[in-house]
Amino acid sequence: MASPNSELVLGKILEKAIETKEKVGQIYRQFSELFSHVPEIKDFWKRMNLNQITHADWLKEIKESLSEEQIFSLPEVELVLKTHSIKNLFDKHAEQEIKNLHDAYIIAHEIEFSEVNDLFKTLSSQFICSEKKKNFILAEIDVHRQQIVDLPEKFKDRMLMKEIKAYAS
Repeated sequence: MASPNSELVLGKILEKAIETKEKVGQIYRQFSELFSHVPEIKDFWKRMNLNQITHADWLKEIKESLSEEQIFSLPEVELVLKTHSIKNLFDKHAEQEIKNLHDAYIIAHEIEFSEVNDLFKTLSSQFICSEKKKNFILAEIDVHRQQIVDLPEKFKDRMLMKEIKAYAS
């Protein structure tokens, strides 16, 4: 059996996936604060944040449902690779200054269509027993991604998004 401290056990992959969803939620909460002067945009980012919190909770449920043997089992290589890609994505955006709505949108779009949701999808598909819940979660990911694409219509113009400045509270 693998050591509980090993980075290459399923339990650690799940912990990283939970941390990732929480971190994305924090990013969206920050965006909500940066655009608090535009209520519709503030609310949009708040909803995106709440979705991430829900995703993290579902991952916690998955982790809690696994046996100790599963927790300490070796995950598929694909899961490890996705975890490393996510770290690289966060490193890339760590120091990026958000000057306007367009900057925030680009980051959110990249996150939503990255390994962040692919890892969530894979873990949900593999470890949720209820077909109904699994199908709901997988559909939810698509809805969540579509929310980014469907940024409120009146804000979709790239030039307008660049004019909506981010302000620190």
